[in-house]
Amino acid sequence: MMLFIMKIFNVKNSQHGIQRLTLLMLFVLTLHGCGFQLRGAVDISQDVAPIYIQQNSAFDLFREIKTLLAANKISVTEKQSEANSQLILLNEANTRRVLSVDTDGRAREYLLTYTVNFSVKIKQMKEVGESISLKRSLLFDPNAVNAVANQSEILYKDMRRDASRLILLKLQAHSLNAEKQEAAMEVKPVVVKF
Repeated sequence: MMLFIMKIFNVKNSQHGIQRLTLLMLFVLTLHGCGFQLRGAVDISQDVAPIYIQQNSAFDLFREIKTLLAANKISVTEKQSEANSQLILLNEANTRRVLSVDTDGRAREYLLTYTVNFSVKIKQMKEVGESISLKRSLLFDPNAVNAVANQSEILYKDMRRDASRLILLKLQAHSLNAEKQEAAMEVKPVVVKF
């Protein structure tokens, strides 16, 4: 196995090459051992499927969530009656406020905030309201106004993507809580011997 890897990475059979390869393998094993996952991977239980998503006015966020669900092989249904779980996207808001000003009193830095309100309902449990708020700072350059506008759109898109991942993680947490509640509600017969 070690020789095969040495051929792939074109490592000469020298002490220095073997040390580099060993360090690389140790680094990869350490990353794997600490629970590192690539950003696209969200571990969602199949118990939430199929899921019904009510999007209201959050079209872009709905698209992000639907893409993440498809990547995790979670089916989305168009009918609320067929769903095991429901995700209701109530509203989303982009806000911007001045964070710092220069000596002339002009804005130099803005704080961009993306907030989404939603509710989750798993199986027959009660609906739970949630809110996620993400913030990013944006430096304003008066000589590149178009670039700043483009940068703010990129930051809002990035926050929307992060919010969709956080919503799915909240959905997973609520799913686990629903499973625990169902297990606690099951009646187990008690056998008493005399």
